[in-house]
Amino acid sequence: MPQVHLRILVMGAGVIGSVYAARLQAAGHTVTLQARGQHAADLRATGLLLEDAATGQSTTSHIRIVDRLDPDDVYDLVLVCVRLDQVAATVPDLAANQQIPTVVFLLNNPTGTKPLVERLGAQRVVLGFPGIGGTREGTRVRYVRIRQQPTTLGEVDGRITPRLRQLATLLERAGFPVALSLNMDGWLKTHAVFVSCVSAALALEGGDSAQLGQSRECVALMVNAIREGFAALQSLGIPVAPFNLKLIFSRMPRWFAVRYWQRALQTSVGTLAIAPHARAARAEMGLVAREVLGLLQASPVPTPTLERLLAALTGPVLAPDDRPPGGGGTDMSQRFLSLEAGEIVSCFLVHNQQTC
Repeated sequence: MPQVHLRILVMGAGVIGSVYAARLQAAGHTVTLQARGQHAADLRATGLLLEDAATGQSTTSHIRIVDRLDPDDVYDLVLVCVRLDQVAATVPDLAANQQIPTVVFLLNNPTGTKPLVERLGAQRVVLGFPGIGGTREGTRVRYVRIRQQPTTLGEVDGRITPRLRQLATLLERAGFPVALSLNMDGWLKTHAVFVSCVSAALALEGGDSAQLGQSRECVALMVNAIREGFAALQSLGIPVAPFNLKLIFSRMPRWFAVRYWQRALQTSVGTLAIAPHARAARAEMGLVAREVLGLLQASPVPTPTLERLLAALTGPVLAPDDRPPGGGGTDMSQRFLSLEAGEIVSCFLVHNQQTC
């Protein structure tokens, strides 16, 4: 993969796809962004406005927009930056186009590696996860880099190949810190446990990251669920990665993890990088939660806290008028049906009978 000048297609014009497309184009590559409907029309008309939340710097990029990938289109690289519930729709077009040598999937994908390899071939698929988060309003994207989580890439077979190093160089030159993984499939499974539990805890707080961070009891519930999930992964022979997540949830005392995440959830990591996506991608988070539950069924390690917490994502979504006072996203009786009395009482005491 030459580093001088690449033809790159980015599939998905949300926060992730927009930021990677704009920065890769600014680094000198020919970038095409796949978007549809009114959003595509708006991008063609006004361009893409990016705001770095950390610096306040804004840039406008005019990127070539297409609404699909055709079988005879020629690109050196495709970045797939869509939600998990949208991945299946991208695969037929990618499979029909045999001219693209490398397809990087930058997304939540805890159990979907095998289907991608079967349809596209292991030699074409690179697994990955982005290192940014943010919000999008029309063609304006406000984003933050997640210092603790660089863009992470890995080959399906775990090798550190020349292609992987070239991809890392490509992204680093565009301003993205990069980490390479020896077991990206395990990394994605670890992240799925983490993000589904965090998203479920956010759902219990109406999607408010700062409010969640203020509740020691609810964050403790989240931490305990993640600890259970990580132990279950390890019992299945799946390594918990990256090390920073393993350290804080599996090695450090519970109280330390709780305090750390109470603080983090009230910073831009929570309010801009995590919470907006959890609110906007409820269908995806529900799918991730179901895949996590299915994956951990084979483990001999019990995960009662995780199962109770993830019910906040796998249960029915209520219309706004049906939601209880306090901002919660699911019916309180269903939400706490299987929670222990102590957990329920603690959450209600802290928030003066608001949802926990």
